[in-house]
Amino acid sequence: MGNNATFLHFMHRFVFWILFAMVTCFVLRILIVLDLNKRIYNHTPGPCRVLTEKYKGTAGLTFVESQKRVYVTLGYGKSHNMTTKTGIAFYNTNRTDGRSQQEMHDLIEMTINWNGYEHQNLFIPTGIDSFASSNGRILLYVINAHPDHECIHFFQVDNQKLNHRKSVCDSSFTSLQDLTVVGPDRIFFTNMAAFGRGWAQVVEFALQTGQGVVYYYDGSKLSIAAPTVNAPTGIGYDSKRRILYVGSLIRESLLAYKVAKDMSLDSMYEMMLLTSPIGLFVESKSGDVWIAAHPVLHESAWHYSNPERKNVHSSSQVLRIRIQEEGNSWVTTEPYANDGATISASSAIVYTDDQMIIGSSFGRLLHCDLTNSHIT
Repeated sequence: MGNNATFLHFMHRFVFWILFAMVTCFVLRILIVLDLNKRIYNHTPGPCRVLTEKYKGTAGLTFVESQKRVYVTLGYGKSHNMTTKTGIAFYNTNRTDGRSQQEMHDLIEMTINWNGYEHQNLFIPTGIDSFASSNGRILLYVINAHPDHECIHFFQVDNQKLNHRKSVCDSSFTSLQDLTVVGPDRIFFTNMAAFGRGWAQVVEFALQTGQGVVYYYDGSKLSIAAPTVNAPTGIGYDSKRRILYVGSLIRESLLAYKVAKDMSLDSMYEMMLLTSPIGLFVESKSGDVWIAAHPVLHESAWHYSNPERKNVHSSSQVLRIRIQEEGNSWVTTEPYANDGATISASSAIVYTDDQMIIGSSFGRLLHCDLTNSHIT
């Protein structure tokens, strides 16, 4: 009896300390993920101005070089029960076409011809990318973030109009985030988590189970390009080097994949950013990667839970990663950072001709001039 009691006592203590260690590790992991130790110091690369704060969200941006246009998705806040208009607009970055100073900062809304699409009233655009063909044809690819109708819409640009071409929808789309175009109607895109939102998604993130997915669509067929990715968010493609970049919200990192000729992915390396990337922009000439990020995740979580509250902000940050010539090293700078008072929850970024345009999840679209872009 004495030996049995001693053994049971030992086992009880052993199980207790194992469970205690597991719970402690879980709590510490959550505390680290929430960035409770971080603080943001405001700075800009030059003069900045608000282009619009009319819409509840300017969450997606894409740049078309041949048109000098930045296309902007409007109204992401509607997916979080905010009252706002949704749609797509463009901003003209050309400063040599004789427009007035006021006209240079105008955002032009586009009309959409849905061609009989039956779910047009469920359109809440977020991630966006573009393809420009050699004959001048401009195609836009847009993620629809409506909780009941997550799809990818295909549009063709006709001056200030959009013609809806088709949609790709699937029951596995639970939390679509961003997409990047690798050819006409060929796209990679991210699905952040197995659960769409709510406490189930919070638990999934806390456990870091890696249920996110990178999909590939080849124009007719959908396939999984990279399974079990930990909360993939922003995505961008370097067509010259054939490198696909994928941001990870929870790991606060940027994953790099080599894209083979058959469009399969081979993991290359992971850059630790110490911030949560949301939107990516890859410069076509230099291959530099620009990242719009949420640097303090507990602020972002509170902001996404209370987007209507004006006193609740989420810090914003923009990183620039210069990939070195050998391709396996890089230099990271921080052109922009803000505590959320000017722009809250930065979610998209475009850089062109010493101009930087920053989109946000639920609010403003910001334009900044870079006074010293070569050192930014």
